[in-house]
Amino acid sequence: MPTDWDKIASEADTLTNEKFKSEISNLTRLNNSDIENLISQTGVDKSELVKILKEIKDSTKSNNDKADAIKNIGKGLNVLIEIASKFI
Repeated sequence: MPTDWDKIASEADTLTNEKFKSEISNLTRLNNSDIENLISQTGVDKSELVKILKEIKDSTKSNNDKADAIKNIGKGLNVLIEIASKFI
C-alpha cells in the first residue's frame, strides 16, 4: 500500500511531536532523534518536512525534478543538507 504523504502532511500540525516523529521514522530510515535534530537544526516545520520527504520518496520524478521541487519548499535545501550529513 503506497504511503499517503498528502494525508500525513495535512495531519502533521495536529499530531503531537512524539507521534509525528514516530510516524516519520516508521516511513524512513531516520530515527526519532534524527527527526528531532533535523527540525531543530533547520527550523523546518512538520508540514514542510513531510512535503520534502514526499518529494524525496517520489519514484516517478528524476533527481533534477526532485531538487527543483524541494528548493521551492521553505528550508528545503537546508533539510536535504542535514539529511545528507547523516549518511556521509
